[in-house]
Amino acid sequence: MLLSNRMQAVVGLVAPCASIADIGCDHGYVAIELISRCICQHVFAMDIHLGPLERAKHNIKEYRMQEYIETRQSNGMESLSKGEAEGVICAGMGGRLIISILERGQMLVRDMRQVVLQPQSEIDEVRAYLRKNGFLIEKEDIICEDGKYYPMMRALPNVPGRQEKQTAENLTRIRDMYGSYLLEKSHPTLKRYLLWQKEHTQQILENLICQCQPTLRQQQRIDELNQKLRDIVYCLYHYF
Repeated sequence: MLLSNRMQAVVGLVAPCASIADIGCDHGYVAIELISRCICQHVFAMDIHLGPLERAKHNIKEYRMQEYIETRQSNGMESLSKGEAEGVICAGMGGRLIISILERGQMLVRDMRQVVLQPQSEIDEVRAYLRKNGFLIEKEDIICEDGKYYPMMRALPNVPGRQEKQTAENLTRIRDMYGSYLLEKSHPTLKRYLLWQKEHTQQILENLICQCQPTLRQQQRIDELNQKLRDIVYCLYHYF
């Protein structure tokens, strides 16, 4: 079985546990990998669509893991009962969808030990949601695959005193966008991502500035890009 580097990194963020739910399980390979590596004892492979579930069932049977992996058709966590899973994985979907899944399943999530998230977009909104709702981002990673960068994280939803700790850390727009953990660890792939973003942002900015009389909206965009460049430069100071 071949998992992409991105999904291998997601698996690597999962803390050992008795049970976990993989939301949007696709082919079921993440669940199979978690059992194969003895990271989890039981996995609920869940998807809203029947097609992916059928593929997952086929693969689970092929690897003879029916005893350890249970498939369920589910919109988010709707088919999961309280206390069944010690955590959830939401990987390979938009950030706002992840936020929606966590919000709708908050009665389940608050009693869990971990949530492992890999948003395809709106990463800053996901981090902001976690911060504002009392999650503690315990560990992060970032992978570059096929020229695209994929941040991911493991967050703890129920740690005593986490609200005070995160307030003391004064998480800002920059930390929401680029990740407190990744910055503190000076993650090498984050540096590559920052340099790429710096070059990309400068190119957009140069194209806008070339216009003799920018419109009000264009000027607002120029101001936004200048702020973004300042944020990126601030982050790059972590590497000196």
